[in-house]
Amino acid sequence: MINIQLPTPSPNYVADVKKPGEAFLRRTPNPTQDDWRRNNYWRKIHDYLYGAHNGICLYCASWTPRNQQEGHFERTTIDHYIPKSIDKTKAYEWDNFRLCRSRLNNRKENFTDILDPCSILNEWFILEFTTFLIKPSVGLEEPIKIRVKQTIERLELNDDTDYVNERIAIIGDYSIGKASFGFVRQRYPFIAYQMEAQNFDKQFKDKIASHFQG
Repeated sequence: MINIQLPTPSPNYVADVKKPGEAFLRRTPNPTQDDWRRNNYWRKIHDYLYGAHNGICLYCASWTPRNQQEGHFERTTIDHYIPKSIDKTKAYEWDNFRLCRSRLNNRKENFTDILDPCSILNEWFILEFTTFLIKPSVGLEEPIKIRVKQTIERLELNDDTDYVNERIAIIGDYSIGKASFGFVRQRYPFIAYQMEAQNFDKQFKDKIASHFQG
């Protein structure tokens, strides 16, 4: 996870999302799941959020297709960082929308133990280039360290083979020259940040390249 700032609201946000959403809540003070599905006005700003974030999922900091496509295991969805079940008044608020992969949205569900990518510091998470696993950074204060671990575990960022293999593939492609650093930074900003922070080219690149070339 890496810090990502929310874009300014889309031009159609107030008219197409906020106002009809608030009207719905006035009519329906205790929405059911079916009610939410019929009044998911946030879908009308999905394309805008996707473009503003360049297709980057805010929870795994990796590019994700907008819709399900052949050969892809993911698509983007809009998560409510504060779940609707906890605070329905935040259901149509711009600052509560997070673009994310559908699988991660399902795992987050109504849990509140996940850090907000719009509030974290980049130094809180580290990518181990020897194991390709994401860990809490060394030296974090214990409360933050616990939250980082909870976030990693809740989203299964190390337990999901697809996600680990995705990281391995892009790091391998960069190491053998199949992907430029600019491409990595555009599609995988967390990995790019970690490469710069850990002096990847000097510390790890040759060893990983030899593995992929061998």
